[in-house]
Amino acid sequence: MPVRVPINGDTLAWARNVLGIDQEVLAKAAGVKPKRLAAFENGEAQPTYNQATALAKRLDRPLAFLFVPPPKKSDVPETLDFRGRLLGDLPEQLNREIRRAEDHRSALLDLESLERTPELEHVTKTNAEARAAEFRETLGLNPTFVPPSGNSSQIFNFWRGLLEGHGYLIFQTTGIDLEVFKGLSIEHDRLPIIIVNGGDANNSKIFTLFHEVSHIANRTSGVCLLDDDVREEEVANKFAANCLMPREQVERLVTSNLGALTEPELVAAHFKVSLLASAIRLRTLDRLSEDELAMIKSETAEAWQEFRKAQISGSS
Repeated sequence: MPVRVPINGDTLAWARNVLGIDQEVLAKAAGVKPKRLAAFENGEAQPTYNQATALAKRLDRPLAFLFVPPPKKSDVPETLDFRGRLLGDLPEQLNREIRRAEDHRSALLDLESLERTPELEHVTKTNAEARAAEFRETLGLNPTFVPPSGNSSQIFNFWRGLLEGHGYLIFQTTGIDLEVFKGLSIEHDRLPIIIVNGGDANNSKIFTLFHEVSHIANRTSGVCLLDDDVREEEVANKFAANCLMPREQVERLVTSNLGALTEPELVAAHFKVSLLASAIRLRTLDRLSEDELAMIKSETAEAWQEFRKAQISGSS
């Protein structure tokens, strides 16, 4: 007869709820029926060692965690929201990545004494350009700076490394649809967290990094789609666009354009950003209409989906 292990049912239920996992999904991971899992949670039954191990693995916890009383508060930040969107709870995998990021941050704080992340004053629609210029100064960038040449992965890693060198913790996660999130941030005085969707294009992730910096400055932790229809998102988009593409440099570039490239293509190539990011910047400078911006949004989304399909097909 299999040996039963005395897990704490309240802890099992707590860990499941923190990640937002349905009883049916967790029960399947342990090879039991949902009714049996409910019995584990209310203390009417105990799992076998193998079942407990499977439960802990699915919950992303050490087995020993299930033997002690549940924590008094969630280790997934409760301040997160889907900024302006009524989409309910966060996806399980995103909850998991948030918790891992917080665990990593806690470990770093325990290992060394860290300075506060350089403070960026509150960002608004009217001061986003000035705040972006201040932040570029903080990063040690002169007004004409553009990242060194390289492929899109190298350029993303350049910006990521620069922000990490100034006290931001940056993570990537995969397996979550871009329609769910492009990036999120969790505000802390030391080591604020940014998580970007690893399934996104590298140039797009660069824009997301600076978008999230704005949310951290404004202490508005949350999950982003970079949707201009939400006021906070519009402000963050404007800040990111100004960080990556300073007004004076963009205007000088487009007014001297005598080549075959369109203005969005020219700006994207020069500043090494996505076509959509360059279009957003040009829209803020009234060099692109709302209809033109909407068209580029649609075209870039379709192009990326086709690229990802081909990429997945080629690796299978």
